[in-house]
Amino acid sequence: MRRVLAMVLLGMVLVAGVGALGAKTVDARDGPAAVPTGETGDTSPLGSGDASDVFLEKLEQLGVSSAGDMADGAGETSGSNATGDGDSDSGTEPSADEPDGVDALDSDGDGLADSRERELGTDVFDPDTDGDGLLDGREIDLSTDPLNPDTDGDGVSDARELERGTSPRSVDADADGLTDERELDLGTDPFDPDTDDDGLGDRREVALGTDPTVADTDGDRLLDGWEYRGETPSGAPLPESDPLAMDLYVQVDYARGVEAPSPAFYDFVESEFAEMPVRARTETGIDVHVRRGGQVNETVVFTGENFQTIRADHYRDRLGPRAGAYHQVVVTHFADDAVGYGSVGGRFALVDAGAADPTQRHVVVHELLHNVVGRIDAPGACQHDAHHYCKGGWLTPEITPGEDEYLPGPLADEIERQGFQP
Repeated sequence: MRRVLAMVLLGMVLVAGVGALGAKTVDARDGPAAVPTGETGDTSPLGSGDASDVFLEKLEQLGVSSAGDMADGAGETSGSNATGDGDSDSGTEPSADEPDGVDALDSDGDGLADSRERELGTDVFDPDTDGDGLLDGREIDLSTDPLNPDTDGDGVSDARELERGTSPRSVDADADGLTDERELDLGTDPFDPDTDDDGLGDRREVALGTDPTVADTDGDRLLDGWEYRGETPSGAPLPESDPLAMDLYVQVDYARGVEAPSPAFYDFVESEFAEMPVRARTETGIDVHVRRGGQVNETVVFTGENFQTIRADHYRDRLGPRAGAYHQVVVTHFADDAVGYGSVGGRFALVDAGAADPTQRHVVVHELLHNVVGRIDAPGACQHDAHHYCKGGWLTPEITPGEDEYLPGPLADEIERQGFQP
């Protein structure tokens, strides 16, 4: 009798034990009652729908596949289908009629079937075997090591890397030569080898001294990558360009019946800009590169009202691939009393062919400054004319060649602060 009773009691213990060991198939939505706390400070390890999803999206942008698409076993996904049978599992009890249910057991609710955990060497009763703050199933999705809290060995736990936006799988996720840790310090994107999309990789920018988070470090409206290579994507040459110094490229054309400007004309423009007190990363002044254009094949007369028409007819036609990178000055006939006219923020200007040489040279500098300064915000701007500066210098409303030929400090500061205007 005692033997029978003992067997009965043993059977009860075994039955109770099976229930305690989690005979229920656990859906990923049914988390365990108590799980270890990771570095996140939360009450449970990170599963899906958190920073790890952002990481997977960034991997897709880089063209790197994750381990979410596994072909070798059931129960490897961390979604609502923990049995891996292709159908949604709602957590039903296995029975004698469902012999496959045992293989789909997920005792700790980490999204991995117990059978798979035994293959991997993870703990079937601990949803976060390595204690790094990520569920074991999620680590398989991310291709991190569920047995190693710091998969890439950089001294930062896998969960913490996801929280701060770096890769737990590699010390240099975007393979740009800068570690993720270094990119965080720089403010660059550890998943993008060219954070500012200027055509110059982050590592090279650091070596050159340019800003990897700003596409145009020196503010001259020429991307750092263009200036480094000395050419725009359209093939426009940028001779002697420097991504750390302001460069201004100008093509000078002249209308039919107008004499070509003299060499002194070009030398004057280049020297005057070089002396302006505009500070860039490596030098003071603006490097003007003047290209001698040619004759416009028609007679052009500025009437005071047809500026935009002349610009539309000749800017792109004359500059070709240089359009968008170069400024254009056209020396032509004027039918009114003005001696120059230029875009206030832009790349086009007209100069009166009938003016004396000293006046033409002064006007070219004046109009090119209108192009790059735009609307004046600095103290000293004319009260009812924000296009001119009433306290002296190149941008006064009335000009006298040989006088006021300097750039006032407030305007130099404005150029440094805002860069060239588009």
